[in-house]
Amino acid sequence: MPDGLVSIVTPSYDQAAFLEETMRSVLEQDYEPIEYVVVDDGSTDGSPEIIRRYEDRLAWWKRQENAGQVAALNRGFARTNGAYMGYLNSDDTLLPGAVSRMVDELERDPELLLVYGDALYTDDTSRRTGYLSSREFDVVEMVRRCDNHVVQPATLWRREAWERFGPLDERGWYFFDFEFFLRFPPDRVRRIPAPLATYRVHTEAKSTGAAGSRLARDHARLADTFFAGNGLPEAARAVAEEGRSNAYLLGAEFAYEALDLPLARRYALKGFRLHPANASPRWLSLAAKSFLPRRVVSRLRQRRRAGAPDTVAA
Repeated sequence: MPDGLVSIVTPSYDQAAFLEETMRSVLEQDYEPIEYVVVDDGSTDGSPEIIRRYEDRLAWWKRQENAGQVAALNRGFARTNGAYMGYLNSDDTLLPGAVSRMVDELERDPELLLVYGDALYTDDTSRRTGYLSSREFDVVEMVRRCDNHVVQPATLWRREAWERFGPLDERGWYFFDFEFFLRFPPDRVRRIPAPLATYRVHTEAKSTGAAGSRLARDHARLADTFFAGNGLPEAARAVAEEGRSNAYLLGAEFAYEALDLPLARRYALKGFRLHPANASPRWLSLAAKSFLPRRVVSRLRQRRRAGAPDTVAA
């Protein structure tokens, strides 16, 4: 394992509009050496052609049959050798100097396993639209609220951590990184309060709820597997049921936004059963609206977005 080698993996699926900007943000970092791996997960757009333009600067790349983001990441990491590891999705970027900053932090304290920073929100034209602040690594609050405090594009970890806590769980669709980070001992994690990456918000991004029902189901999966299992940090086990409840309620909200009202109703009621104290006006209102006919919810939402008053907030 070469000293100081940083391994970065980019998984890509039909992100030709953003992929080149992502790749260049890694290849143009001021830090050396970087081992850069790209795994194309069966793209049907021009992504492979973009990758081929840069293949002489890549440690390895592969076009595989579509197997999902997590499988692509695990396959990419299996081809790496770096002392430090991270990944960058094909719609995000690293800011100049980001790798140097994270490596400096890891090398200054050999006990650290993970460092992470903040990010800048961007849109589909790469215009900066806001600031995404990470938060301190408080595993109790992260589990209690089902809320990841780590901004994933701005992360770097030691290979030791990958060997202890990896690979990523391929059953996951959205929360696989959250589960991975929660396995880290909090005293060996450090937040860097500075922007290190960009986080793109666009219509197809998972975080926007573009596939709301699927995102809802990954909330339920998290609640029923990791939050209910032995891998949960010991410090957070006292709030596990509250965290499971919040995962289900947040999943209900995504299902509702996707107009999957039976799923929203089922998840809201499961959230209440797990932790009755979570039956706040917000969640009770959502549960009640999930009993309305789909056409009514759709019509109310259209009126709300058009700015017209209505008697039931959708």
